Amino acid sequence: MFLIKNKINIYLYFFFLLFILVFIKFSTAIVLADNYIVKNIKIKEQYDINFNKDKVINKGFEKGFKTLIFKIVESKDKKLFKDIPKNKISSLIDNFSITNEKFVNNNYEVDFEVKFDKKKLLSFIREKDVISSVPKDTDVLFIPILIDTQSNEIKFFDQNYFYNNWNNVNKNYFLLNYNLPDENIENFRFFQRIKNNIENNDLSEITNKYNFENIFVVIFYKNKKNLQIFSKISFSNSNFKFNLNQKNINYEDYKTLDQIILNLKNLYEDKWKLINKINTSITIPLKISIKNSNFIKSDKLENILNQSDFVYEYEIEKMNSEEIIYKIIYNNNPEKFLNTLKVNDININSSSDIWYIE
Repeated sequence: MFLIKNKINIYLYFFFLLFILVFIKFSTAIVLADNYIVKNIKIKEQYDINFNKDKVINKGFEKGFKTLIFKIVESKDKKLFKDIPKNKISSLIDNFSITNEKFVNNNYEVDFEVKFDKKKLLSFIREKDVISSVPKDTDVLFIPILIDTQSNEIKFFDQNYFYNNWNNVNKNYFLLNYNLPDENIENFRFFQRIKNNIENNDLSEITNKYNFENIFVVIFYKNKKNLQIFSKISFSNSNFKFNLNQKNINYEDYKTLDQIILNLKNLYEDKWKLINKINTSITIPLKISIKNSNFIKSDKLENILNQSDFVYEYEIEKMNSEEIIYKIIYNNNPEKFLNTLKVNDININSSSDIWYIE
C-alpha cells in the first residue's frame, strides 16, 4: 500500500513539474513569436504560358513589406528601404497565407496575408540607424477651415475643397482615421464669430460635441495665388503647431489640391509616429511580482505584455507556491508601462526594484 501511494506521489510530482515547465515555456514563447501582420495584399498577374506563381508570391511579399515599412518609419527614412533584395524580405517573413484567389479574364487575382517576424524586422530597421514606431491606428477629429483672405470670409463646408475631399485621398499605410464635424449651420456660425483670431480661440464648443482624444484644427488661408496652412494638432499627450506655405496655386487644378492633402496627411502620420517610437537602444529591465493564486491578473498581465510593441521580450524568472516573478525588457519609459497597466485596471506598487501587483 505504501509503495502504491509512493508511486502516485511520484507521478503527481512529475505531472506538476511538467505543467510548470510547459507553463514557463509557453509564457516566454508568446512574445518571441510575435508578428506584424499585413492583410489585404492584392496582386493581379496575367495568366498565360509564362505565368509563375512564385513570382506572384514574391510580389505579394514586396508589397506587404513596403506597406509595413511605410506604417512604421517616418517619411524621411522610407528611401532607405526602397531596393531591398527579395531574399532579404523573405528572411523577415514568419509565414503567409492566401486568403482568396480567382481567375478573371485571363488574370490571376490573389489576396495575401503576410506575417513578418517582429524581432527580425526591428533588428533590420535598426541596422539602417532608423528608429521605428508602433503601427497603431487611431481616430482623429479633423476640423478643416477655409478662409478667403481677400474677402475675409469663411467658406461654408460645401465650398471647402479640403473638407469635401480630405477622406478621398488615402493610402494603405495610413494609421490616422479622420472624422469630420457635422456640416451644420451652428458649427459654421461659430467659426464665423471667431474667424479674426481663430488660431488662438478655444474650440471646445465644437470639439465637446464629439468624443475624440485626438483633435486636428487646420486653417487654410486662401488668396488669389497662395495658400497658407496653419495646423494645430493635439494628440492625447502631445501637441504640435506649425505653418506651411504653398505658392502659385491653381485652385482649379484638383490634382494639385489632392497632392497638398496627401503631403499634409504624410506629415501628420510622421507626427503620430514620432510619439510612438520603439527605441530599442533603450532596454530597461523590469521585474514584476504577482501572487501565484491570482490567475486572472496574471492572464491579464501576459495579454498586455504580448500586445505591447514596447515589450522586447519577457520571461518568468521565478515561480513558487507564493508568487510569479516576470522579467521584462522594455523599450520605452517605464512611466509609459505603468500608465498602460493603470488603464487596464492593474494597480502596481513600484517603490522597490521588484514591482508588486496589488
